[in-house]
Amino acid sequence: MIRAGLLFSILSIFPAFFGWYQNWLGLTPAQEINLAIALLVSFLWITELIPLYVTGFLVLFLELIWLIPGWGPGAPKTITFLSCYFSETILLFLGGFVISSAISFYGLDSTIASFVIKKTKGSAYLLVLSLGMATALLSCFMNNTATAAMMLGLVSSMMKSLDEKSPLRKSILFMVPFSANLGGIGTPVGTLPNVIGIAYLQEKGFQIGFLEWMAFAFPVFLISVFALSGILYIVYLKKEKSNSSIHLIGIQESTNTFPKNKRNLSIFVILVTILGWISSDWHGISNGTVALFPVIVFFGFSLLDLKEFRNLSWDVLILMGGGIALGKAFEETGLAKHFVSLFLLGESSQFSLFLFFSILSLLLSCFLSNTSVANLILPITMGLPGELILPAAIGATIGASLAMPLPVSTPPNALAFSYGGIRSIEMVRIGGAISIVAWIVFTFLGGFLLHHLHIVDFSQF
Repeated sequence: MIRAGLLFSILSIFPAFFGWYQNWLGLTPAQEINLAIALLVSFLWITELIPLYVTGFLVLFLELIWLIPGWGPGAPKTITFLSCYFSETILLFLGGFVISSAISFYGLDSTIASFVIKKTKGSAYLLVLSLGMATALLSCFMNNTATAAMMLGLVSSMMKSLDEKSPLRKSILFMVPFSANLGGIGTPVGTLPNVIGIAYLQEKGFQIGFLEWMAFAFPVFLISVFALSGILYIVYLKKEKSNSSIHLIGIQESTNTFPKNKRNLSIFVILVTILGWISSDWHGISNGTVALFPVIVFFGFSLLDLKEFRNLSWDVLILMGGGIALGKAFEETGLAKHFVSLFLLGESSQFSLFLFFSILSLLLSCFLSNTSVANLILPITMGLPGELILPAAIGATIGASLAMPLPVSTPPNALAFSYGGIRSIEMVRIGGAISIVAWIVFTFLGGFLLHHLHIVDFSQF
């Protein structure tokens, strides 16, 4: 694998030294170098031959020592690419990481989940639906893998009391990871593709507010989770002859104890931050600036300690920076526009591009990381004519989070599969069904809301 990776790396860069990409594809020298870098880092992101965050650094390194010097007259300054690693979008996600850390640190996640689960009143269907809703809502602000791990751990005692072939156990093992995936689309900070997509759009001057995003994405994931619960009921839960197994459930409560004033202050800071994000269009303070509030308060007032600061997902931020820097190069060199003209995408309607890029992202994300897919496809959407960029980018961004038919499709899927008791073919059947249903809900309901919120114009099909 390593030898094959090194061979491909050499082959992707080699033609650029002899101008072959220029001759084959009609590129400028800067576009040729940009393409070679894109091929190399895309391969590394897909195969994870080296850690993803190292590839994020590699993007910057190659842009500074190869792309800019080989550009010639009119080359951008180094700050053009350096600024991608601490941009407004990076700040927004940093704030999301700090909130996620606080929710977990103070046991707020398990408190919320336990409360919801206990209200099911012995119904298997309500239990599964409640698990899904709690997981999805937490995933709006927490990493979906961490949320899935927490929710599965919360009901692990239930797993032990149920037979591996139990319809209820299978339903739980499907509901938790799939709803974690779906919940991520609900807010701009819910999942990496959202943040990457918003970053690209901001570079092009498109501003989608926190509340605007939730206005079209929240109904999509809520209905999709309800649809998932319906699928699980039809396939598994209606076969349950009784709900007696529910009474065997033991919910694992958080054993952490913290001073009440610190816990209450943490809740207050989280709520103020979320309110600040939702109301950013009214008060005029950018989402990235609002995101600094929880960072300063949580660590400035010792609500979170240095250990928690060090444990933040800095590697993910570097990965995101690398993706944004690669997209910036596509824009600056004009490579994205070149590919758009090459494939005649600029002649399509807004709605057809919305459908095309959402399907393309979904299909690729069945086998690749949704972050990798976002990094691969979004730069191409940036080369479209101005009025076509927004629908294409939103389609590509959300589509990347809707694929979940295989254990390798998402980390939550792999985590649930590791518990045993579900077969790959079962995940293909349930995951494939909800992927299709969620895509239909997104394209029709999401498209309808995007149009009527005047975010995009789908008047011409």
